[in-house]
Amino acid sequence: MMNKANFFGLFGLPIAFDIDKNALKSALLSLQKQHHPDRVDANKASTNQASLINHAYQVLSHADSRAAYLLELSGQAVDLSQSINDWDFLDEMMDLRIRLDTTDDKTVLEQISSQVHALSQEQSTRFMQNYQNQAWAEAIDATRKLQFLGKLLVDIDAKVTKLLSQGHDDDLYV
Repeated sequence: MMNKANFFGLFGLPIAFDIDKNALKSALLSLQKQHHPDRVDANKASTNQASLINHAYQVLSHADSRAAYLLELSGQAVDLSQSINDWDFLDEMMDLRIRLDTTDDKTVLEQISSQVHALSQEQSTRFMQNYQNQAWAEAIDATRKLQFLGKLLVDIDAKVTKLLSQGHDDDLYV
């Protein structure tokens, strides 16, 4: 029987921000084989279990939602829709957004992506430190910033995909 106490237990992972993503993916595939409605008698319970597995994977596979989930497990109420009050961070995000929206240049997109990944790593480290120290307000702030950065990374990937589909693949791959 699966440990359903939390999403980490579902995948046999320790409750931690820094997880083994290969182990997560491997556990997902194993659980999908066991619980997919096409492989078992399709009933409401198997459909619900498959849905839970997929939802849990989505939560744990992204830094921002994993951080929010850890805070939730710790009894901390997190409203990720609440505004970020760090004006320096918001200015930096605005600058990155403008650069992203106004370029089709491969080098610029790579620079933006690298910068956003570095900022995400900084916020991940900040989250882990504050989470371990139970500095909840700071951990929540880092989670909100991770969410913001995650959305920016999605938009960067979408821009690259759009450029590839428009035939600019010579510009994106050397």
